[in-house]
Amino acid sequence: MCSGGYYKCNKFDTGGNEDDHSDAAKAKRELDRYLHYYKRFHAHSEAEAFAKKQLRETESRMVLLQESSENARWSDVEFLKTANEQLIECRRVLKYTYTFAYYLTDESKKMQKEQFEYHQEMLERFTENLSELSEKPLAEMDRTGVVNQTRVVDRFMKNILKYVDDGMEDIETPMIIN
Repeated sequence: MCSGGYYKCNKFDTGGNEDDHSDAAKAKRELDRYLHYYKRFHAHSEAEAFAKKQLRETESRMVLLQESSENARWSDVEFLKTANEQLIECRRVLKYTYTFAYYLTDESKKMQKEQFEYHQEMLERFTENLSELSEKPLAEMDRTGVVNQTRVVDRFMKNILKYVDDGMEDIETPMIIN
């Protein structure tokens, strides 16, 4: 149960069915909540497997890209491998953010959970953008765009991990990419 588009699906929405307090209704809500987080975990697990498959094919794409550019060196095309490695790492992190979010049930930490979900949503957006850029046909490949997006994703992923590692205490200041 989610609303607001693909990226808003990282937040579980009960759909307003909290009025029914019967055991069956509570069990259904808990099952729906579990399934929401499991489906997102599984989707990122599948995307991680796809990124690993893409990484195996990357070297041949790098050779083609190098051959299609005059005077290109191997170091000029390594950005593609770096982007794919970053995608694998981000998919793994995103996968486990859903496990983490499932256990964020303490009502006293509602603000921290909302901020965590916001940053989770943003990391998903950045990761999807990088995925789209790195999967483009070689003729349409924008090296600068891929390199920049890889850096943004890496920094944002490290920031969300640091936020969690620091106990999600900094709820007043938005997380910035530095």
